Formats: sequence, C-alpha cells, structure tokens
Amino acid sequence: MAKIDLDRRAEIGREKRARTRAQILEAGTMLLAERPPEALTVDAIVEAAGVAKGTFYYHFQGIEELAAAVGERLGESFDDLLTAARLELPDPIARLSFAFTQFLDRAISDPVWARLVVQSSHAPTEFARSIRAHLKADLTEAIDQGRLTVRDVEMAADIVLGIWLQVVRSSLERRPAPDLAGQALRAVLRALGA
Repeated sequence: MAKIDLDRRAEIGREKRARTRAQILEAGTMLLAERPPEALTVDAIVEAAGVAKGTFYYHFQGIEELAAAVGERLGESFDDLLTAARLELPDPIARLSFAFTQFLDRAISDPVWARLVVQSSHAPTEFARSIRAHLKADLTEAIDQGRLTVRDVEMAADIVLGIWLQVVRSSLERRPAPDLAGQALRAVLRALGA
C-alpha cells in the first residue's frame, strides 16, 4: 500500500482553494467593472466564475466582501505603480506627474482595470481614500512651496482626479489620441497653475 503524504495533500488543497478564490475574484472584478456592487448578484458571479453558489460562500460572505477584496486588489495595483516613485522622486510635482501618467497609461492599456477604477470612483472605498490622501500630500507640498496657483488642496485634488476620470472615460469610448497621457498631464498642470 502506497504511503500518503498528508502534507502534500494539504498543500494541494490550499492551492486549489487559492485558485478557486482567484477565479471568483477575477469574475467579480470583470462584473464590477461593468456595474456597481448593488447591481451585482451572487448568481451572476458564480455563473461567470463557473463555480457553485456554495463555493462562492465558502470564500466570501457576500457581495460586499467580494467588492472589498476587489478594491483591495485594485489598491495593490495602484501601490505597485507608485511605490518606486514615492521613494525615488523628491519633487511633489514630479511624483504627481508620474502617478497621473502611470495611471492613465495603465487605464489605456487595460480597459477592464480602467472601468473598475471609474466604477469605484462612485463610492468612497479605502483605496480611493488612500489615493486621494497621497495626491493631497503631494499637492500640499507643492502649494507650500508656492509652485501652484490653486491654493485649496481639496479643489486641486478634485481638478486632478476629475480630469483623470474624464480622460479615462473618454478613452474607453473612443480610440485614445497619441500622447494622450502627456496632453492630459499638461492640462492638469495648467489647471493647477504649475
């Protein structure tokens, strides 16, 4: 009789659960990019993921928990784009410019990610608060250095995020212009009086 490796069997089970959770998370991401959480059903998620309803509930307590996991994943993608720049760029305008163009380039190259960000902008999430906090820190530093004519940090953040969101929406509806990120960044910097 063959010896059963219980440790390996447990590892295989963990790997399978992780793959299934990732499958559900991916289906949730795709669906949340198309509609807000309140318009999403567990039935739609399990159909898109190709799993049973009980499997969904094994991994998530409900739509809210799934949406939070998708938001966390989105936040991690933002952090991946920005961490190096936040550490390497001492100039707040350079950090803002880098973040703006990186986010816009990512949105243009990944429409699902872009739709998810646009959908997420309608509801305050932890990742949205984090992005706004980083943006406001850079804007505050630039304002304190006298490098922006817009003196209200909330208004400055609204300008940056508003232009970014509208440009992303437009890029989802039609083919983006060449150097769209550069053109949009120049518009943001002009609007801020940089």
